[in-house]
Amino acid sequence: MKLPALALFERCVRQDIRSTMMGWSRAGLLVIILFMLVSVQSMAGAGWYGAPGLHFLEQMAWVNLICITAAGLSYFASAITEEKEEMMLGLLRMTDLNSIAILLGKSTSRLVGALLLLLAQIPFILLAVTLGGVGLLQIAASYATLLAYLFLVCNLALLFSVLFRSTTTAAACTLVVLMGFLIGHYWAANLEQFFFTSNPVERYQGGLSILTEALDLWRRATPSTQLGAIFQIGFTGPVVGFQVVSNLVLGVVLFLVAWLAFDRCARDEKEAAPARRWLARRATGRSRIPLGLVGNRAISWKDFTFISGGRSGLLVKFGLVAFLVAMINLIAFETGAESFLTREFEGGTLIWISLLTTAICLALDAARVFREEVRWKTLSSLVTLPISVPELAYRKVAGTLAGTLPLLGGAVLGAVLVPDGVGKFFNNLLGSGTGFFGFILVILQFILFLHLTAFLSLVIKRGALPLAFAIQYVGGTFFVAFLTFGLRGGDGSGIMLVTGLICVIATGVLHRAVGLRLARAAAEE
Repeated sequence: MKLPALALFERCVRQDIRSTMMGWSRAGLLVIILFMLVSVQSMAGAGWYGAPGLHFLEQMAWVNLICITAAGLSYFASAITEEKEEMMLGLLRMTDLNSIAILLGKSTSRLVGALLLLLAQIPFILLAVTLGGVGLLQIAASYATLLAYLFLVCNLALLFSVLFRSTTTAAACTLVVLMGFLIGHYWAANLEQFFFTSNPVERYQGGLSILTEALDLWRRATPSTQLGAIFQIGFTGPVVGFQVVSNLVLGVVLFLVAWLAFDRCARDEKEAAPARRWLARRATGRSRIPLGLVGNRAISWKDFTFISGGRSGLLVKFGLVAFLVAMINLIAFETGAESFLTREFEGGTLIWISLLTTAICLALDAARVFREEVRWKTLSSLVTLPISVPELAYRKVAGTLAGTLPLLGGAVLGAVLVPDGVGKFFNNLLGSGTGFFGFILVILQFILFLHLTAFLSLVIKRGALPLAFAIQYVGGTFFVAFLTFGLRGGDGSGIMLVTGLICVIATGVLHRAVGLRLARAAAEE
């Protein structure tokens, strides 16, 4: 007998498992495993390290950990928000489905699909035993760790998907909490050490403090700590340790909180169109569009305002850069490294933080710049304008770039603080052929990544950004390793030249494919 509460869950599970996206995910997973096996066996045969089975298991575990974290930012975080954005949540509730049925159908079904992808790896991972250096106990413990972390990430993203109306907001909150969970205990431990070092008497009188115990539990609950212990020679268990139990308990608690908050957060359904600017009052019909904004500039203005956040969004991004720089200075001060707080340190920190923030914002914009038009079915109206589809795409990209590229001003300011260091960096870069090719290759790979993200956003409904990351940086890493051993007789410059040529060709193909896909999507509306 079928339970009514599981009807939506069963339908969504069958739909996800039979989807084309799941088939491509399995194929990509098989390719990554193949490249890993070849690269590990080649490195072991070259005498780079022993115990190739242990290194194979370790690489697979870390790749899975990164992919699970990336999946929480879009695949899981859009479980409920996509229904809110498409104004479909009210229709679901009209079918007499209760909140638990909707949560199971929209979120737990995705968890089942991700669990199946993890479990499908186990027959291939067992090859690590034959490679040597690892036992069945370590394989079981590592995958138990990943499964528990996957359960936690899914329910954390579900909670924010219930609380917020926008997938972007839910993904941002999920990212902040996950980063705090994974690496925040290091900073908290430094704070505790600094406090007790300045007050040694209190520490010895009070014994082991509650804060120390809490930080130790926090550290043991992170999957990175558990995986580090599993990959040690002589690991004796247990398979289900504190990390597995704590992650499962936290996941259940988060699911219950999402269940309790669902009715309140889904009570009023509002249009999720970008009608409010960041940190600004609600725009009216008269104040939203600037006077004199006519012609083709309106397309760039629209994306600058609603995709990149406009002037208020720029202020938020600059504030984020300033906050990150301040946090790094605070950590350096608290760890006793205040002697490093020089002009060179400040300039270098500002340069790298600005570059990293710009890269992240560009990646997020690439995933939304065309997807928003498809989701709101406005492409058919835009193509009626007296401009070509390529020009339309270029104007949209120009609007998003105008809302992100000013962040590079922080890198310019950093270069002004340390002109000698920047000059020395470029002199060393130009003086070394390998270094120069590597610098160009990084730029080409990032341009390819942006094109791949934009193309996938037009092909799949959700998860374009993590999928592009998995295809290029996870799969590409092992492709380069495979190419390195395939061209063992060549030097590093030759390998970089071949890789750069592949990046240029792939970027050109994707550039053309994005234009064709835009025209096709406009015709299908």
